[in-house]
Amino acid sequence: MSSTETLQIKNYIGLKGDKPIKFIASDVDGTLVNDAKAIPDEAIEAIRAARESGIRVAIASGRAWNEMNDVIEKLPCLRYFMCTNGAYVMDKEENRSLFHVTFDKEQALYLLRKLLTYGVYVEAYVKDKIFGMYPPSRCITPERLCACADEEGLWGHLPGETYDHYALAEGDKAANDNLSECEVEQSNFFFRPNIRPFILATRTMVPDLLAHMEALDEGPEKMQIFYGDESMRQRILQDLRDEYQGMSHDGTGRERFYDVLLSSEGNLEFVLPHTTKGTAVEALANHWKFSPHEVMTLGDSENDLSMLRFAGASVAMGNGKPNIKEAARYVTTDNNHHGVAKAIYSAIAHNDELNKNKLL
Repeated sequence: MSSTETLQIKNYIGLKGDKPIKFIASDVDGTLVNDAKAIPDEAIEAIRAARESGIRVAIASGRAWNEMNDVIEKLPCLRYFMCTNGAYVMDKEENRSLFHVTFDKEQALYLLRKLLTYGVYVEAYVKDKIFGMYPPSRCITPERLCACADEEGLWGHLPGETYDHYALAEGDKAANDNLSECEVEQSNFFFRPNIRPFILATRTMVPDLLAHMEALDEGPEKMQIFYGDESMRQRILQDLRDEYQGMSHDGTGRERFYDVLLSSEGNLEFVLPHTTKGTAVEALANHWKFSPHEVMTLGDSENDLSMLRFAGASVAMGNGKPNIKEAARYVTTDNNHHGVAKAIYSAIAHNDELNKNKLL
Protein backbone atom coordinates (compact mmCIF):
# COMPACT_ATOMS: atom_id res chain seq x y z
CA MET A 1 0.00 0.00 0.00
CA SER A 2 2.80 2.45 0.88
CA SER A 3 5.56 3.78 -1.35
CA THR A 4 9.00 2.13 -1.23
CA GLU A 5 10.84 5.44 -1.58
CA THR A 6 14.01 5.70 0.55
CA LEU A 7 13.79 8.68 2.88
CA GLN A 8 16.41 10.83 4.57
CA ILE A 9 16.61 13.85 6.86
CA LYS A 10 15.65 16.52 4.34
CA ASN A 11 13.35 19.53 4.22
CA TYR A 12 10.80 17.93 1.90
CA ILE A 13 8.02 20.44 2.58
CA GLY A 14 10.10 23.64 2.48
CA LEU A 15 9.70 24.42 6.18
CA LYS A 16 10.72 28.00 6.99
CA GLY A 17 11.04 30.26 10.03
CA ASP A 18 13.46 31.28 12.74
CA LYS A 19 12.01 29.03 15.44
CA PRO A 20 12.88 25.35 15.89
CA ILE A 21 10.14 22.73 15.96
CA LYS A 22 9.91 21.38 19.51
CA PHE A 23 6.55 19.58 19.49
CA ILE A 24 4.80 17.55 16.78
CA ALA A 25 1.17 16.39 17.07
CA SER A 26 -0.10 13.94 14.48
CA ASP A 27 -3.56 12.73 13.59
CA VAL A 28 -3.93 8.96 13.08
CA ASP A 29 -6.50 7.93 10.48
CA GLY A 30 -5.73 9.30 7.03
CA THR A 31 -2.46 10.68 8.39
CA LEU A 32 -0.20 8.44 10.48
CA VAL A 33 -1.73 5.22 9.13
CA ASN A 34 -2.06 4.35 5.45
CA ASP A 35 -5.28 3.23 3.78
CA ALA A 36 -4.68 -0.31 5.04
CA LYS A 37 -4.74 1.13 8.59
CA ALA A 38 -1.08 0.26 9.15
CA ILE A 39 1.66 2.57 10.43
CA PRO A 40 4.46 2.49 7.83
CA ASP A 41 7.95 1.61 9.04
CA GLU A 42 9.17 4.91 7.60
CA ALA A 43 6.85 6.86 9.90
CA ILE A 44 8.01 4.83 12.90
CA GLU A 45 11.65 5.53 12.05
CA ALA A 46 10.96 9.25 11.51
CA ILE A 47 9.25 9.54 14.90
CA ARG A 48 12.18 7.75 16.54
CA ALA A 49 14.60 10.16 14.86
CA ALA A 50 12.53 13.17 15.94
CA ARG A 51 12.52 12.06 19.56
CA GLU A 52 16.25 11.40 19.48
CA SER A 53 16.76 14.93 18.18
CA GLY A 54 14.81 16.35 21.13
CA ILE A 55 11.40 16.90 19.52
CA ARG A 56 8.35 15.84 21.54
CA VAL A 57 5.79 13.80 19.58
CA ALA A 58 2.17 13.16 20.56
CA ILE A 59 -1.00 11.78 19.02
CA ALA A 60 -4.12 13.91 18.41
CA SER A 61 -7.00 11.78 17.12
CA GLY A 62 -10.74 11.37 16.98
CA ARG A 63 -10.17 7.82 18.20
CA ALA A 64 -11.04 6.76 21.72
CA TRP A 65 -8.32 5.61 24.10
CA ASN A 66 -9.22 1.93 23.58
CA GLU A 67 -8.64 2.38 19.82
CA MET A 68 -4.98 3.30 20.31
CA ASN A 69 -3.63 -0.21 20.86
CA ASP A 70 -2.17 -0.52 17.37
CA VAL A 71 -0.43 2.84 17.74
CA ILE A 72 0.94 1.95 21.17
CA GLU A 73 2.17 -1.41 19.89
CA LYS A 74 4.09 0.15 17.01
CA LEU A 75 5.18 3.30 18.87
CA PRO A 76 5.67 2.39 22.54
CA CYS A 77 7.88 5.45 22.92
CA LEU A 78 4.88 7.81 22.71
CA ARG A 79 3.51 9.04 26.00
CA TYR A 80 0.74 11.56 25.33
CA PHE A 81 -2.49 10.77 23.49
CA MET A 82 -5.12 13.43 22.79
CA CYS A 83 -8.12 11.19 22.20
CA THR A 84 -11.72 11.82 21.13
CA ASN A 85 -10.79 15.11 19.44
CA GLY A 86 -9.12 16.44 22.58
CA ALA A 87 -11.92 15.59 25.04
CA TYR A 88 -9.91 12.78 26.66
CA VAL A 89 -6.15 13.27 27.06
CA MET A 90 -4.11 10.37 28.39
CA ASP A 91 -0.62 10.11 29.85
CA LYS A 92 0.23 6.52 28.88
CA GLU A 93 3.33 6.37 31.06
CA GLU A 94 1.40 7.18 34.24
CA ASN A 95 -1.82 5.54 32.98
CA ARG A 96 -3.94 8.51 33.95
CA SER A 97 -6.24 11.02 32.33
CA LEU A 98 -4.86 14.54 32.16
CA PHE A 99 -8.06 16.07 30.83
CA HIS A 100 -11.60 14.82 30.44
CA VAL A 101 -14.71 16.74 29.39
CA THR A 102 -18.12 15.40 28.42
CA PHE A 103 -21.43 16.50 26.96
CA ASP A 104 -24.08 17.52 29.44
CA LYS A 105 -25.98 14.27 29.89
CA GLU A 106 -29.45 15.66 29.10
CA GLN A 107 -28.20 17.47 26.02
CA ALA A 108 -26.45 14.31 24.86
CA LEU A 109 -29.64 12.28 25.28
CA TYR A 110 -31.59 14.91 23.32
CA LEU A 111 -29.11 14.67 20.44
CA LEU A 112 -29.04 10.87 20.64
CA ARG A 113 -32.81 10.69 20.30
CA LYS A 114 -32.56 12.76 17.13
CA LEU A 115 -29.79 10.61 15.65
CA LEU A 116 -31.70 7.40 16.31
CA THR A 117 -34.55 8.59 14.08
CA TYR A 118 -32.41 8.46 10.92
CA GLY A 119 -31.93 4.70 10.66
CA VAL A 120 -28.13 4.85 10.88
CA TYR A 121 -25.47 3.22 13.03
CA VAL A 122 -24.96 5.38 16.15
CA GLU A 123 -22.26 5.20 18.81
CA ALA A 124 -21.18 7.07 21.93
CA TYR A 125 -17.63 7.55 23.23
CA VAL A 126 -17.40 7.16 27.01
CA LYS A 127 -13.83 7.35 28.31
CA ASP A 128 -12.11 4.18 27.03
CA LYS A 129 -15.30 2.58 25.70
CA ILE A 130 -17.37 3.03 22.56
CA PHE A 131 -20.96 1.85 22.80
CA GLY A 132 -22.65 1.27 19.45
CA MET A 133 -26.03 0.24 18.09
CA TYR A 134 -27.28 -0.77 14.67
CA PRO A 135 -30.68 0.49 13.56
CA PRO A 136 -33.54 -1.95 12.99
CA SER A 137 -32.70 -3.97 9.88
CA ARG A 138 -35.83 -2.63 8.15
CA CYS A 139 -34.09 0.78 7.97
CA ILE A 140 -31.79 -0.56 5.24
CA THR A 141 -34.35 -0.41 2.49
CA PRO A 142 -33.87 -1.70 -1.07
CA GLU A 143 -33.80 1.95 -2.16
CA ARG A 144 -30.86 2.71 0.13
CA LEU A 145 -29.02 -0.39 -1.02
CA CYS A 146 -29.47 0.62 -4.66
CA ALA A 147 -28.33 4.16 -3.92
CA CYS A 148 -25.17 2.82 -2.31
CA ALA A 149 -24.46 0.48 -5.20
CA ASP A 150 -24.60 3.47 -7.54
CA GLU A 151 -22.12 5.47 -5.44
CA GLU A 152 -18.81 3.96 -6.57
CA GLY A 153 -20.04 0.50 -5.64
CA LEU A 154 -20.35 1.39 -1.95
CA TRP A 155 -16.68 1.71 -1.07
CA GLY A 156 -15.75 -0.73 -3.81
CA HIS A 157 -18.21 -3.58 -3.14
CA LEU A 158 -21.94 -4.13 -3.16
CA PRO A 159 -23.57 -3.51 0.21
CA GLY A 160 -25.38 -6.81 0.35
CA GLU A 161 -22.53 -9.10 -0.58
CA THR A 162 -20.72 -11.18 2.01
CA TYR A 163 -17.36 -9.75 3.03
CA ASP A 164 -14.72 -11.74 4.86
CA HIS A 165 -14.16 -9.35 7.72
CA TYR A 166 -13.42 -12.31 10.01
CA ALA A 167 -10.27 -13.03 8.03
CA LEU A 168 -9.29 -9.37 8.01
CA ALA A 169 -9.75 -9.16 11.74
CA GLU A 170 -7.76 -12.33 12.44
CA GLY A 171 -6.30 -12.16 15.92
CA ASP A 172 -8.80 -9.51 17.05
CA LYS A 173 -11.79 -10.02 19.30
CA ALA A 174 -14.06 -9.44 16.31
CA ALA A 175 -12.63 -12.52 14.62
CA ASN A 176 -14.01 -14.74 17.37
CA ASP A 177 -17.44 -13.17 17.68
CA ASN A 178 -20.41 -14.97 16.21
CA LEU A 179 -22.24 -12.31 14.29
CA SER A 180 -25.80 -12.94 13.22
CA GLU A 181 -26.73 -12.71 9.56
CA CYS A 182 -28.39 -9.37 10.30
CA GLU A 183 -25.24 -8.02 11.99
CA VAL A 184 -23.12 -9.07 9.04
CA GLU A 185 -25.48 -7.27 6.69
CA GLN A 186 -25.47 -4.16 8.88
CA SER A 187 -21.69 -4.05 9.21
CA ASN A 188 -21.30 -4.49 5.44
CA PHE A 189 -23.70 -1.63 4.83
CA PHE A 190 -22.36 0.94 7.29
CA PHE A 191 -18.60 0.27 7.54
CA ARG A 192 -16.09 0.48 4.71
CA PRO A 193 -13.97 -2.64 4.16
CA ASN A 194 -10.72 -0.99 5.29
CA ILE A 195 -12.14 -0.01 8.71
CA ARG A 196 -14.72 -2.75 9.31
CA PRO A 197 -12.42 -5.17 11.18
CA PHE A 198 -11.17 -2.34 13.38
CA ILE A 199 -14.71 -1.19 14.18
CA LEU A 200 -15.89 -4.70 15.01
CA ALA A 201 -12.90 -5.25 17.28
CA THR A 202 -13.19 -2.01 19.27
CA ARG A 203 -16.93 -1.45 19.78
CA THR A 204 -19.21 -2.68 22.54
CA MET A 205 -22.55 -3.25 20.85
CA VAL A 206 -25.65 -2.68 22.98
CA PRO A 207 -29.28 -3.53 22.13
CA ASP A 208 -30.65 -0.16 23.32
CA LEU A 209 -28.14 2.69 23.21
CA LEU A 210 -30.55 5.25 24.62
CA ALA A 211 -31.34 3.12 27.68
CA HIS A 212 -27.65 2.37 28.12
CA MET A 213 -26.69 6.06 28.06
CA GLU A 214 -29.56 6.97 30.39
CA ALA A 215 -28.14 4.54 32.96
CA LEU A 216 -24.67 6.11 32.96
CA ASP A 217 -23.65 8.81 35.43
CA GLU A 218 -22.42 11.29 32.82
CA GLY A 219 -22.65 12.14 29.15
CA PRO A 220 -20.25 10.96 26.43
CA GLU A 221 -17.24 12.85 25.09
CA LYS A 222 -18.42 12.38 21.51
CA MET A 223 -21.20 10.81 19.48
CA GLN A 224 -20.73 9.47 15.98
CA ILE A 225 -22.78 8.00 13.17
CA PHE A 226 -21.98 5.90 10.12
CA TYR A 227 -24.59 6.85 7.56
CA GLY A 228 -24.29 4.17 4.87
CA ASP A 229 -25.35 6.24 1.86
CA GLU A 230 -24.69 9.75 0.61
CA SER A 231 -28.33 10.83 0.54
CA MET A 232 -28.61 10.11 4.26
CA ARG A 233 -25.42 12.06 4.93
CA GLN A 234 -26.81 15.08 3.13
CA ARG A 235 -30.12 14.83 4.96
CA ILE A 236 -28.47 14.74 8.38
CA LEU A 237 -26.14 17.63 7.56
CA GLN A 238 -29.06 19.70 6.36
CA ASP A 239 -31.04 18.95 9.52
CA LEU A 240 -28.34 19.12 12.18
CA ARG A 241 -25.36 21.17 10.98
CA ASP A 242 -25.54 24.96 11.18
CA GLU A 243 -23.29 27.77 9.97
CA TYR A 244 -21.83 28.50 13.41
CA GLN A 245 -19.35 25.63 13.66
CA GLY A 246 -16.83 26.21 16.45
CA MET A 247 -18.87 28.98 18.08
CA SER A 248 -20.48 28.83 21.50
CA HIS A 249 -23.63 30.66 20.34
CA ASP A 250 -25.61 30.91 17.13
CA GLY A 251 -26.82 34.06 15.36
CA THR A 252 -29.76 34.46 17.74
CA GLY A 253 -27.57 34.26 20.83
CA ARG A 254 -28.71 30.73 21.66
CA GLU A 255 -26.06 28.50 23.21
CA ARG A 256 -24.80 25.73 20.95
CA PHE A 257 -23.74 22.42 22.47
CA TYR A 258 -22.37 20.47 19.51
CA ASP A 259 -20.55 20.78 16.18
CA VAL A 260 -20.87 18.31 13.31
CA LEU A 261 -17.54 17.33 11.77
CA LEU A 262 -17.17 15.71 8.37
CA SER A 263 -14.89 12.69 8.07
CA SER A 264 -13.48 10.59 5.27
CA GLU A 265 -14.58 7.16 6.53
CA GLY A 266 -18.32 7.36 5.94
CA ASN A 267 -19.04 8.92 9.32
CA LEU A 268 -20.07 12.19 10.96
CA GLU A 269 -18.76 13.24 14.38
CA PHE A 270 -20.84 15.17 16.91
CA VAL A 271 -18.46 16.95 19.26
CA LEU A 272 -18.31 19.73 21.83
CA PRO A 273 -17.67 23.05 20.05
CA HIS A 274 -15.25 24.32 22.70
CA THR A 275 -13.14 21.16 23.03
CA THR A 276 -11.00 20.28 20.01
CA LYS A 277 -7.69 18.83 19.00
CA GLY A 278 -6.52 22.43 18.79
CA THR A 279 -7.34 23.22 22.42
CA ALA A 280 -5.62 20.03 23.54
CA VAL A 281 -2.48 20.71 21.48
CA GLU A 282 -2.42 24.28 22.76
CA ALA A 283 -2.74 23.09 26.38
CA LEU A 284 0.21 20.70 26.03
CA ALA A 285 2.28 23.36 24.23
CA ASN A 286 1.55 25.86 27.00
CA HIS A 287 2.45 23.26 29.63
CA TRP A 288 5.86 22.85 28.01
CA LYS A 289 6.14 26.62 27.35
CA PHE A 290 6.29 26.19 23.57
CA SER A 291 4.98 28.95 21.30
CA PRO A 292 2.70 28.07 18.36
CA HIS A 293 5.67 28.70 16.04
CA GLU A 294 7.49 25.82 17.74
CA VAL A 295 4.64 23.39 17.08
CA MET A 296 3.99 21.22 14.02
CA THR A 297 0.61 19.58 13.49
CA LEU A 298 -0.31 17.03 10.82
CA GLY A 299 -3.80 16.15 9.66
CA ASP A 300 -6.15 15.41 6.79
CA SER A 301 -9.74 15.97 7.95
CA GLU A 302 -12.11 18.57 9.29
CA ASN A 303 -11.51 17.55 12.89
CA ASP A 304 -7.85 18.54 12.35
CA LEU A 305 -8.61 22.13 11.37
CA SER A 306 -8.39 23.50 14.90
CA MET A 307 -4.87 22.21 15.49
CA LEU A 308 -3.76 23.16 11.98
CA ARG A 309 -4.89 26.73 12.67
CA PHE A 310 -3.05 26.79 15.99
CA ALA A 311 0.38 25.58 14.89
CA GLY A 312 2.96 27.75 13.18
CA ALA A 313 4.04 24.72 11.14
CA SER A 314 0.69 23.25 10.13
CA VAL A 315 0.94 20.43 7.60
CA ALA A 316 -1.93 19.02 5.55
CA MET A 317 -1.73 15.56 4.09
CA GLY A 318 -1.77 15.19 0.31
CA ASN A 319 -4.96 13.14 0.66
CA GLY A 320 -6.71 15.93 2.57
CA LYS A 321 -9.66 17.85 1.17
CA PRO A 322 -9.01 21.28 -0.45
CA ASN A 323 -10.22 23.20 2.61
CA ILE A 324 -7.76 21.31 4.81
CA LYS A 325 -4.87 22.16 2.49
CA GLU A 326 -5.98 25.79 2.35
CA ALA A 327 -5.95 26.01 6.16
CA ALA A 328 -2.41 24.60 6.45
CA ARG A 329 0.86 26.41 5.80
CA TYR A 330 2.45 23.36 4.24
CA VAL A 331 1.32 20.28 2.33
CA THR A 332 3.10 16.93 2.41
CA THR A 333 2.50 13.79 0.35
CA ASP A 334 -0.44 11.50 1.07
CA ASN A 335 -0.73 8.84 3.76
CA ASN A 336 0.28 6.09 1.32
CA HIS A 337 3.45 7.92 0.25
CA HIS A 338 5.24 8.80 3.49
CA GLY A 339 3.46 12.09 4.16
CA VAL A 340 4.04 11.98 7.92
CA ALA A 341 7.66 10.79 7.66
CA LYS A 342 8.51 13.53 5.15
CA ALA A 343 7.00 16.23 7.35
CA ILE A 344 8.85 14.98 10.42
CA TYR A 345 12.16 14.72 8.58
CA SER A 346 11.54 18.27 7.35
CA ALA A 347 11.25 19.43 10.97
CA ILE A 348 14.51 17.69 11.90
CA ALA A 349 16.30 19.17 8.87
CA HIS A 350 14.90 22.63 9.65
CA ASN A 351 16.16 22.43 13.24
CA ASP A 352 19.56 21.22 12.04
CA GLU A 353 19.80 24.17 9.66
CA LEU A 354 18.94 26.63 12.44
CA ASN A 355 21.62 25.09 14.67
CA LYS A 356 24.19 25.37 11.90
CA ASN A 357 23.38 29.02 11.35
CA LYS A 358 23.87 29.71 15.06
CA LEU A 359 27.45 28.45 14.76
CA LEU A 360 28.32 30.76 11.85
